[in-house]
Amino acid sequence: MSVTSTYSMVDEIIVPEKARQRGANPTSIELTSFDQAATTSSTVIHESSLNNQLSATAANNTTSDSSSSSISRVYQEDSEIFPEGGLTAWRVVLGSFFGLIAVLGLMNSIGAVQAYISTHQLENMSESQISWIFSVLIFLCYLLSGFSGPVFDAFGPYHLSILGTGFYIFGIMMVSVSTTYYQFFLSLGVCCGIGLGMLMTPLVAIVGHWFNYKRGTALGAATIGGSLGGVVFPMVLRSLYASVGFAWAIRAVGFFCLSVLTLAIVLMKPRLECTPFQFKVGNIIDFKSLTDWRFVWLTLANFLGELALVNGVTFLTSYALRQGMTETLSYTLLTLLNTMGMLGRWLPGVMADRVGRFNTLIFNCVMAAITIFAIWLPFGHSTVGLIIFSILHGFCNGAVASLAPVCCGQICKAQDYGKRYGIMFFCTSFGVLVGMPLSSALIKPGPGGYNNLIILNGALYICTTFALILSRYCIVGVKVRAKV
Repeated sequence: MSVTSTYSMVDEIIVPEKARQRGANPTSIELTSFDQAATTSSTVIHESSLNNQLSATAANNTTSDSSSSSISRVYQEDSEIFPEGGLTAWRVVLGSFFGLIAVLGLMNSIGAVQAYISTHQLENMSESQISWIFSVLIFLCYLLSGFSGPVFDAFGPYHLSILGTGFYIFGIMMVSVSTTYYQFFLSLGVCCGIGLGMLMTPLVAIVGHWFNYKRGTALGAATIGGSLGGVVFPMVLRSLYASVGFAWAIRAVGFFCLSVLTLAIVLMKPRLECTPFQFKVGNIIDFKSLTDWRFVWLTLANFLGELALVNGVTFLTSYALRQGMTETLSYTLLTLLNTMGMLGRWLPGVMADRVGRFNTLIFNCVMAAITIFAIWLPFGHSTVGLIIFSILHGFCNGAVASLAPVCCGQICKAQDYGKRYGIMFFCTSFGVLVGMPLSSALIKPGPGGYNNLIILNGALYICTTFALILSRYCIVGVKVRAKV
């Protein structure tokens, strides 16, 4: 059967009864074709009918070209039926929400820890040296997310979540008794980083088992937990630093994280069957996915966008202190940034399901760059300017953090989501490892010493935007109005 006849078969598709019953809108199916793929029909056939037609197509095309096989894989991905809701599905989202309070909450609050230890236990160390602790933390988190992806696909979420919780909580407790550089490096950078790397993938990827059309909304709701943690932790730490001291402040955060991670493990539930797995490099790191240019450009965008996001969260508090602002206001800015991040994770997720995930993410990256060059750089020295920046940039940051995994899930099968998500953050980890120390090295003495870092952050968002545009081009070409 020719490629043309395969397209004709797609045009005769009808909506499955199950899709009607769950309220899916057949006209909202995202375009996920490769470079040469034609625009797919806006409806899908009944699952059994589709399987029969695909089997017939495969039987008649044993010698057909790669374009034909690509087309079959594309609409087979779109035809998969997801619950898109229900008690169990939203229970899983709630579990992910609780888990991400601990996981992303710490990452969104590292500025509160960095600002304290740089002026107390490690006051004799340079900003660049201290930043290595936090860059290793995030590096290991993203690196091990890459290894955790195939393990999640093969064995489910429980093994990784339980082991990751053990590493993470042990690391936090060791941070509470740390006083020297190497102790902070091992406890916070290495041990907590390993725990976060094991936890991140199952907490995010499990949502993809239950949602497709509403995945942006569901994952946006789950990742609000990360922003909530970023709101609560700085306030709690700031208060407890003064009342009970650093050690018990960190322990209090550790006990809280243990509670919410336990809830997450109890509430999460996998839906898809596990995939076969053998311990070899090709299965642990899915390098074959890097032959898909849609995914390559998306990975590059995530690489650049995550570095920009982490730089803003990490250095905003110390930047405010450099401008002569009070400690209370400096910590409040981080809280304000993460508060708006909660809205930024949810509202763009809802919009992404309506107007397209890539379209929404591109828009938010443009807005993030504008907030940096139009507000932070010229007016960041003033209290009003920095407050306005924290509000607007926090909203944009929330969307960047929550929509990249959704875009990843749009261009792969649900069974392979763990692998794709993992390799995307595996590549991102190296950018964060080197990027944070390099970014901190741009900081110079004096009130205007952060200008080079601010310019770099704006440039990173601009490059992220271009990489997303190229990924979108590989999906639908130059169709500006396409929902993708």
